[in-house]
Amino acid sequence: MHAAWRARESFPDGILYADLRETTAPSAVLEDFLRWLGCPAQAIPAGLEQRERLFRTYTANRRLLVLLDNATGEAQVRPLLTSCPTVVTSRSSLGGLTGATRLSVGVLGREDALALLVAGSGRPADEALHRLARFCGSLPIALRIAASRLAARPNWTVDYLVGLLQDEHKRLDGLHAGDQAVRSVFAIGYEGLPEPARRTLRGLGALSAPDFADWLTDRLGGGAEALVDAGLLETHGVDAAGQVRYRMHDLTRLFAREQPVPGVLGEVAELVLSRVQASRFSLVSGDPGTAVVTRDIRESVEWLDAERPFLVSLVADLHAAGLDEPCWRLAHLLGPYLERHRFLDDWRAVSGRALESARRAGDDLGEALVLLDQGDLHLAERDWEAAHERLRVALDMFQRQGRAREVNHTRRRLGRVHLERDRLEEAERALLACLEAADHQRDAADAERVLGAVLRRAGRLEEAAVHLLAAVGHLTELGDRHRQADTLLDLAAVRLAQGAKPDARSAAERARGIAVRLGDRLLDAYALLALARVNRAEGAAERARELATAALEVFDETGDRRAAANARAFLATR
Repeated sequence: MHAAWRARESFPDGILYADLRETTAPSAVLEDFLRWLGCPAQAIPAGLEQRERLFRTYTANRRLLVLLDNATGEAQVRPLLTSCPTVVTSRSSLGGLTGATRLSVGVLGREDALALLVAGSGRPADEALHRLARFCGSLPIALRIAASRLAARPNWTVDYLVGLLQDEHKRLDGLHAGDQAVRSVFAIGYEGLPEPARRTLRGLGALSAPDFADWLTDRLGGGAEALVDAGLLETHGVDAAGQVRYRMHDLTRLFAREQPVPGVLGEVAELVLSRVQASRFSLVSGDPGTAVVTRDIRESVEWLDAERPFLVSLVADLHAAGLDEPCWRLAHLLGPYLERHRFLDDWRAVSGRALESARRAGDDLGEALVLLDQGDLHLAERDWEAAHERLRVALDMFQRQGRAREVNHTRRRLGRVHLERDRLEEAERALLACLEAADHQRDAADAERVLGAVLRRAGRLEEAAVHLLAAVGHLTELGDRHRQADTLLDLAAVRLAQGAKPDARSAAERARGIAVRLGDRLLDAYALLALARVNRAEGAAERARELATAALEVFDETGDRRAAANARAFLATR
């Protein structure tokens, strides 16, 4: 409307305006338009088609602008189109109108939202008004209503209104002024939806994720495109896994939550757990004879990359809803992926909620597994004291439960803690005990690898190489590409320390080949840094510098500060 008014001088014959939410029948709109254009009432025909023809006759050769506000569908608009320029506003994209130019209008930016509040309320632009804009989600109608409430109540402070809107359960009630209400805007789109799309919207209200993929909307009932057309969802592009993603405005989510679908969060959790379990299997497969090809791993990582924010927020949703078992199970299943790709903040968040859920449910196994995960997290953070504390508690719990394999896993991690604290004799004893107790090829491989690291630290390089080669053999048979590459990089460092440069190059190049096939940029960066060290030892200083610089770029992008520091230290030396 503002744009039409600003352009009024270009349309000397006037602007025809109709709110199609108030006058929904095109025939009635045509009657009004014809009267405004000077057609006598008795000359207006009764039929829609005759009114269309007469309207086009009256508008021919006139410099008019037609503004059709709040259209709900193409059928409302088509009878009102003439040779005159026409602007249509709608919550739908009106895809059936061929030849139309579409302009998607999002929420207001931060400064524009603040300016609208200032103009409508007469209050100064301060931090309280910024907070109010955030609670309104920068949605223009919400901002206008909030500003109107402040203008009508000069004794209210902005903080008072913010306080009224803080409670999500009452926020939509607070966003009304007179006959204006945010809820009614959503209700118009919702009431025109088919029931499957309505159910999908209500189901989405149970989730707090910033965006979600089409597999979720299909599971909840379908109708995603109908929701987009109704302006209740927004298409958010196609993700790394090739899925269409959608997002929902925060106020739309509150509207959806007013009519919840019982059990929907549990249904989503069940589906997600099975999908994450399958992806985890590809990442940490350890069953002999099971073929897990590189494509499976790459596709699993792509899916987890695309869904990570959704999965992290789902853990929080399950925790808040008291669905404790799926909460801790999902967090536990996400551990290997979050560790591998160094999403430590996410890992910390989900494991914290998982531990609370396991304890709240009185689930001793769940609590011990999450404590083991937190031990791994602290190892990744290089917080040896915290890692030792978590792992000791987990070990005691597993011993009481008689879970021999988990006991062995925990002792191996404690061996790693001893290594990092330079307690090499304790580390060696613990890992030899783990190796002796290992009844599974994966357990043996993990113990061999850490034992190799201990012996390398002790300067017993040939013994270290023997154990690392044994670990590589186990991991190759298991098809565990990630750990195989990790161990090859350890082996490359040992061979380089022995002066066996060809063997060091071979191990590093094998590791890099795996990383490239997996599409794992962080693993590839570690391999590049290993190859940089080999090149420097071979006298190829310039090539070494190129490789280390390429590795440093990835470390900085992924936030791996320790690896970045190692790369910088390498580049700083000659």
